[in-house]
Amino acid sequence: MIGKKIFLSAIFFVCASALYAKKSAYGAPPGGRESKPLIFIVYTCVNDLNDFKKLVGQASRLKPYGRVQINIGVLADKGFYEIPKGGSPWHEYASLNPTPYKFFPDPKIAPFIPAEFVRKNRQLLLEKARILRENDMDAAFFGYEPNFLPESFFEAYPEMLGPRVDHPRRSNAKAFAPCISVKETQEMYASMMAEMLRTAPEIKTFSFKTNDAGAGISWSDWLYSGPNGPASTKRFSTGERVSQLMNAFREGASRANKELAVYMSEGSSNFSDVEKEDIQKRLPPNCYYRSTDSAEIKNISGFLSATYPASGYFNPLSFESSVRGLKKGSGQRVFITLRAAYDRGNESLDVSDLIFEMIERKLRDDAPGDEASQLQQRQRLSEAWAGGKSASLLLNALLTLDEAFKYKNNVMPGVSPMYWGLNNRYINRPLLIAPQLLSAAEESYFLPYIFNVSKEEGRMDYTDIHGARRSIPAGAMKNFVSRIRRACDMLEQIDASAPRKAYLHKMKISLQIYASVMRSCGNFAAAQEIRDRNADKLKGPMHGPSKEPIWNGDPDFIPFTEIMRDELDNTQDLINTLKNGGFGMIFLAKDAAHEDTFIAGPDLLNQLVKKRKIMLDHWLDIEGYLASPFK
Repeated sequence: MIGKKIFLSAIFFVCASALYAKKSAYGAPPGGRESKPLIFIVYTCVNDLNDFKKLVGQASRLKPYGRVQINIGVLADKGFYEIPKGGSPWHEYASLNPTPYKFFPDPKIAPFIPAEFVRKNRQLLLEKARILRENDMDAAFFGYEPNFLPESFFEAYPEMLGPRVDHPRRSNAKAFAPCISVKETQEMYASMMAEMLRTAPEIKTFSFKTNDAGAGISWSDWLYSGPNGPASTKRFSTGERVSQLMNAFREGASRANKELAVYMSEGSSNFSDVEKEDIQKRLPPNCYYRSTDSAEIKNISGFLSATYPASGYFNPLSFESSVRGLKKGSGQRVFITLRAAYDRGNESLDVSDLIFEMIERKLRDDAPGDEASQLQQRQRLSEAWAGGKSASLLLNALLTLDEAFKYKNNVMPGVSPMYWGLNNRYINRPLLIAPQLLSAAEESYFLPYIFNVSKEEGRMDYTDIHGARRSIPAGAMKNFVSRIRRACDMLEQIDASAPRKAYLHKMKISLQIYASVMRSCGNFAAAQEIRDRNADKLKGPMHGPSKEPIWNGDPDFIPFTEIMRDELDNTQDLINTLKNGGFGMIFLAKDAAHEDTFIAGPDLLNQLVKKRKIMLDHWLDIEGYLASPFK
């Protein structure tokens, strides 16, 4: 009997020790509270399975600190069927939107979307789920909800017609989402969620954004075309409507007998302050909107959204603020965003590895945050990356970049290389005094891709950015670009034996591409200011200047030709950068069919050469409108 008691006691001790070890694996609890594992939710849009496997391997370094979930809600290809005939800039936003109906469509929706499109999406999702399962990781699904549906769907089911969700200044065709307050819509969403979770039980988190880029909630204050929706549902508040949507997802999870955490992104969903409060107080169980003390949400992202279409930039000094506040054992939900450009770009594998490394370092070392320790950490990191010989040079380069981006965010925060340089095609269109003089052949390679509902406005107004007029403070871009160049010069000088010389070389090239696109933004903005000042002179056909000799000519003649020359030289600089390793550091469409307003074509190099030729062919156009100097 005594031996049996000793045996049972030993078993109890072993089990208790194992349980304690499991509870303690995520580190000491902050403030003496019970230790809870973190939940890492990685937002990636990688649709290449080999790259996905590599990303999974990188993210595995976070497993000692909690559960890792990686997004598998990524389309296998662009939804070409959603683009109206003749094109529509707004629909380009949404053509890569993941939403359950593009993977597991309800029988009502299935007839209205291409079956092969759905099949490929589902196959990719299930392959990713398998990879995660084999690596003891979970999955997440990021979507846009309620996402707009084809017009033919609402012809068949008019009672489900919800709000208009497109942007009138950015769309050439209307788009409607289903109304979530309609019972049939709720049933449809619950059914699709149930099928998705039964088929891919690895999905533990469903996160979505709304009221932007393809999705919308009826009668919301900040719908782009104004509050609208079916009159029969106007009695519900926005918080009630969001709750109805979340409850539909929860009902689907219940039918599949699965636990599902539902998140709506506060940062990227558009609601008024009153609506935000209403949403937060009406959240169903296991549903989240804002970060709270009981459900702390931490958002971490790289730099791709700031530098796209340039890829490969990472500044560990700037990233320090992103990981500040991470606490192992705290149960935080940590969203790690790696995607950009509406799922057209993902952080390079070099950068995603650095992001996971920095997060792991923060959780492992849990170093104090005082200024002295921070300086020591920066010095150690610089030595690890550049070696003792070049550590100071790297640290100065990183500090220069950090200050440069702070300057840019303060002085010209809205100037984006994507929304300006790419959507307006500054990167490859010719900068001219009179764009109307271009032939149809000359503008055929860039004009169709400019983000503008009016081809004439896209042609003539360089600073019409998504339907609004924008400007850049005089001298600001030149200041910013000079800082980026200075940092690039420092990176170039780092010793060849530096441990991370190869990556730092890539980062330098990425920054050179980024600086070139931003330089174009400054040039086109300055050029448009001159064109605005001389609008009357630039009307009508060319006309020769008066015969009165003027020493300096028209006041804007020389300034404009200086801008043209700088853009001509800038274009050649970009050509040289691309030829010398730059093609691996810029996002380009895989073929001509995939080129759109958010991604440049695969033949960008030839387009840049064409840009320079057209500019030189039209170099003398200015003399037909503004008087040249006479000496």
